[in-house]
Amino acid sequence: MKKNITILFAIIASLFICSCGKAAVDSSGCFSNIDDAVSNAQKKNQDILVVVTMCGDDAQSQNFVDTIIRDEKFKNDIASNYSVVRMDFSQSSYEATVAAEDANDTAKKNAEKRAQTMQDNTQFANLLNVSVTPMVYILSKEEYLITSIYYDSSEKSYEGFKALLEEKKETIDEMHKMIYQTKIGTPEEKMNAIDALFEATAPDNRIFLTDLLASAKKIDPNNKSGILGKLTLAAADSQAKKALNSGDFKTAVTTYLSVENEPSISPEDKQQSVYTAAYIAAVSELEENSVVIEYLQRAIDLAPDSEEVPAIKRVMDALAAQ
Repeated sequence: MKKNITILFAIIASLFICSCGKAAVDSSGCFSNIDDAVSNAQKKNQDILVVVTMCGDDAQSQNFVDTIIRDEKFKNDIASNYSVVRMDFSQSSYEATVAAEDANDTAKKNAEKRAQTMQDNTQFANLLNVSVTPMVYILSKEEYLITSIYYDSSEKSYEGFKALLEEKKETIDEMHKMIYQTKIGTPEEKMNAIDALFEATAPDNRIFLTDLLASAKKIDPNNKSGILGKLTLAAADSQAKKALNSGDFKTAVTTYLSVENEPSISPEDKQQSVYTAAYIAAVSELEENSVVIEYLQRAIDLAPDSEEVPAIKRVMDALAAQ
């Protein structure tokens, strides 16, 4: 995986799960990766609980694991009502992805599987913008981020954590209602429901709405709602950020450039998207300066009278002088 840039977010390193099995759940009822948790959530119509810790490296994380996760009530209660996935940032989890030099073939294959799980979950955790542990994130079965809980060391009991979870019930129920509205009614009603959910979601969390936002083009292809451009632009932005998250600069650039051909999007917004594509192509060294300059000229041509044009021209001049 290519080294990511810090334009929009930093790649979180060494994320893994401790003590979870493959597709099966562990002794606490946890899945080992997000894909299995999502599949289970959709099958059982449950929300998803993503638990992020640093087992052994962070005292509060270890306390959370020992006191909450390993409590028998967790498996029979929380893990029965939520699809739980555990992710761990610890050095020991990272080391478990590398087999010893004298390991047999089975051990090597197991290490490779753990490494793949680490990579998949790392990319997902990057989308969550994890900055502190232990953290618990609650997502809908559609993978829309609903809310999060930071485990304070003062709540050193299963009952204490359960109370924190119960406090989120109203927020969770409200989100469920909004999600349901995106699936019923006329095309215009669905579009308005998607827009309402988009506005109710924190900007950093809108990346989880990518597929829903992208569906707007099929729901309202003729823009009768008047908001197709807004949602299409948001979908492209989210898709590009997901690509950046996985180190795929080419897809990110292509996605931002694709906005240029969307009739429902304003010239100024198209200009900003094409400029962003040029910026990523330049800083990632994906393209030569000549190609980046071409992108910048295309950005100017989209809205030649915009207030951004002088700044874009200065960038073009600087690149041409190199």
